[in-house]
Amino acid sequence: MNVVIGVGSPYRRDDAVGLHVAVAVAQRGGHAVQSDGEPAGLLLAWEDADLAVIVDAVVCEPATPGRIHRTATAPPTHGGASSHGLGIPEAVALATALGRMPRRLVVYAVEAADLSLGVGLSNQVARAVPALVDQVLGELGARLK
Repeated sequence: MNVVIGVGSPYRRDDAVGLHVAVAVAQRGGHAVQSDGEPAGLLLAWEDADLAVIVDAVVCEPATPGRIHRTATAPPTHGGASSHGLGIPEAVALATALGRMPRRLVVYAVEAADLSLGVGLSNQVARAVPALVDQVLGELGARLK
């Protein structure tokens, strides 16, 4: 099984980018779920996955809003990472300790412009979504119907 996990909050503007990507992937036939990024929830979302693709917003200084970063390894547990207090690095550490990592983990992070309360992506991040969806679908490759 392969899964795309869109991480974020629908009420913190660009933090919702992962949720938007998950919806688009599901509309194109991919298995996608939405998550608030809480570590135990991520473990459940990628349980038994051969490939888990996580999409989340990231805070960078200086930022280039809409820039997409990809890593096939666990993200660092220090520095400007997720926009969440606990999240992907902690989930990876927990899953590793419990022997519950997916066979392959790919993380896409999109540099955010606006994480304030509200709905709707900034223009820069919204423009990045179609290319990001294509990249995520490329990760899934021929595995999609």
